[in-house]
Amino acid sequence: MTAWTLEKPVNQKNNPNIVLAVLCTGIFLAAVDQTVVVTVLPQIVSDLQNGFSSAGVERAGWIVTAYLTGYTIMLPLMGRVADLHGHRRTYNLAMAIFAAGSLMCALTPNLFFLVGFRAIQAVGGGAVLPIALAVVGDRFPSGKRALALGIIGAAAEAGGVLGPLYGSLIGQYLGWRAIFYLNIPLVLLIIWLMRRYVAESGRRGSRVDWRSGALLAAALGLATAGVSGAREAGWLVFGGPLLALSIGFLAGFIFSVKRAEHPLIDFSMFRSRSFSAANAAHFLLGVALITALAQVPVFAYSAGWPETADVSPLRGGLLLIRLTLLIPVGAVLGGLLSARVSGRLAAVAGFCLSAFGLWRLSMWQTTVGDLRQTFDLMTSGIGFGLVIAPISLAAIEALRRDRLASGASVLTASRITGMAVGLAALNSWGITDFESTMSRFPAPLPQIGESFSTYLNQISAWEHRNIITILGVFRDFFLIAAAACLLAVIPAILLFSGKRRPAGSNEDGFD
Repeated sequence: MTAWTLEKPVNQKNNPNIVLAVLCTGIFLAAVDQTVVVTVLPQIVSDLQNGFSSAGVERAGWIVTAYLTGYTIMLPLMGRVADLHGHRRTYNLAMAIFAAGSLMCALTPNLFFLVGFRAIQAVGGGAVLPIALAVVGDRFPSGKRALALGIIGAAAEAGGVLGPLYGSLIGQYLGWRAIFYLNIPLVLLIIWLMRRYVAESGRRGSRVDWRSGALLAAALGLATAGVSGAREAGWLVFGGPLLALSIGFLAGFIFSVKRAEHPLIDFSMFRSRSFSAANAAHFLLGVALITALAQVPVFAYSAGWPETADVSPLRGGLLLIRLTLLIPVGAVLGGLLSARVSGRLAAVAGFCLSAFGLWRLSMWQTTVGDLRQTFDLMTSGIGFGLVIAPISLAAIEALRRDRLASGASVLTASRITGMAVGLAALNSWGITDFESTMSRFPAPLPQIGESFSTYLNQISAWEHRNIITILGVFRDFFLIAAAACLLAVIPAILLFSGKRRPAGSNEDGFD
């Protein structure tokens, strides 16, 4: 009897294929909502603020930021709750919170409340991924975990890729509120499937360290708000004070964890070289990935194709999709390679492939052709996908069974932190570098006695210098992202370097 064969065919809760499908359905839905509002932000602003305005769109960016913030700050707490009170029970609780947040978003009267409701929605949506990783680590046999983790990673990435398209279609034909209303029946279906097909992992007697969870949530929330709002409100009066408060709450969190009888995060997890390496690799992956996701569309819009009138956000999105569509494919391939050859090899190969693709992106000029763009972006996307399964597998197999969900939450948070830090740091540095360079070459003004053709030539030369400067900034962005991938090869080599934990209680399959 193989690991995927049931001893009791009538008990569908032991069927790993069905369990994996149900888990991925919830993950896909939560991932869709990460990006679903991107294409309907103008529609939301126009509806909630009685008219469209650029200032409203800028404030509406907090709708996206709020989801990322809520997604991040509750990950460790929800992971620990899942370890103590059962994976299925907490997964369903997370989906219920997601549905409640969705309903509040659909009914929101103004933009301010929508931002808060998106954060509530994300608290539930963010928890389902680490809980799913824990279920795989707890119930799947060692030989099947890698592929399962690859499929879970593919579901998460595919949701993010298809979110903008789904949002634009629903928004156009049913209105933006329908995007959130439709989540509710889907969540009810997922909860029913979880109760029917996924067995509970059982409860443990320890208490949840709520105090440490609140302190960590405050620290992460303040840090995110400070970095995100500093550009508009200023570092001196907004960003700096919030970051200072964040550091204070973080210090309080560390003190609280050390004093707790049952700490929220067991820092002994990091004694495992494999777990620490997985988190370091995931952080660097976040830095590199967010650089590509943010800068490729901006390159298409800001620096490319001046001879073409059709320079639009749509073109940037169509360019980026050549990268994002390959990430889920790479995730499945990474799972297969980890299961059949070597997880360490899959991770090293993925980071090297991404570094190669990003290096080629750094050499793009305004005349770059479609074939070159496609090859470079697909190479980077496949590389990003290849590393997902081996990183998750290495972390899961280094954790004790009673710390699977909380450890998976830490792993997920490390990638999101890398994305947040990378985006804030690179954007701040890039904008400063661009403004500093262009300040030395102000736009030419017409002079008395100067012919119109001479002035047009000066304007043309200034625009050319502008483009060269922008290309230089993008070159540096992509080179830094490539360097992050090459640096990630070091922790990738250290993956699977410690003792590997067998399946929960039955190495041959499900309990």
